[in-house]
Amino acid sequence: MKKYIAFTIIFLLIIFFFNSTSFYEKKELSDLEAIKKRGYVIVGVKSDSPPFGFYKDGKLQGVDVELAQNIANYIFQSESPANIEFVEVNAQNRIQKLNSKEVDMLVSTMSINEKRKLVMAFSVPYFVANQKLMVKKSSKINHLQYFNKDGRLAVVMGTTGEKISRLIAPNAHFIGAKSYNEAYNLLLNNQVDAILGDDCILSGYLNDKFRIVNRSYSREYYAVAIRKSEKSKELLNLINSAITAMLDEKRLNLIKARYII
Repeated sequence: MKKYIAFTIIFLLIIFFFNSTSFYEKKELSDLEAIKKRGYVIVGVKSDSPPFGFYKDGKLQGVDVELAQNIANYIFQSESPANIEFVEVNAQNRIQKLNSKEVDMLVSTMSINEKRKLVMAFSVPYFVANQKLMVKKSSKINHLQYFNKDGRLAVVMGTTGEKISRLIAPNAHFIGAKSYNEAYNLLLNNQVDAILGDDCILSGYLNDKFRIVNRSYSREYYAVAIRKSEKSKELLNLINSAITAMLDEKRLNLIKARYII
């Protein structure tokens, strides 16, 4: 009798173990499955980077915003603003927000580089930018190396521009800005002599007081960034399919044309 009871207890424990394991495995959804179960995708975008992400008339818009909406439509196979939720990010916090799962993906003028590849996965590129200087129209500055001897240079912290400036002009007097808006105001108020940044973003701040120096220091390939995980591969494949379809159908070109001259 005792042997029978012991056997029954062991049998029940085995069943409980396998049921618990199966239940746990069912809960471990892939990133794409979790998004579909939630009913919308959460996307990190910048709001200080015209023409990619900015506010106009109280509405968040730009190339990255429209690209993200198109990706959401592709995921859910329907066109609805309910498919997506935007979270504002900046160059300093966007990777942290991605890895802490506050957002599902970043569509935030994120350049592909080898260091970032260690902690993130990237889609196919959707835009190519160049690192350039923006100066006052009256300025005679024509090269980044100028700042090794004189002047003050603004760079947005956490961007590729920061890395490039330290390589080419290591002795420069750097002024770190938290955003392109802040860097622009530093230049406007004569607190710096130039900004180093992505030309396509700098062009969003151009007016009759400034010019962009026609010399490029690197090429930046913008891509959608997601978490680097086995559970993210299905999502990455779908994002790549969405971007490829937009390129093939020229829809991405139409979006760019609406914001970039």
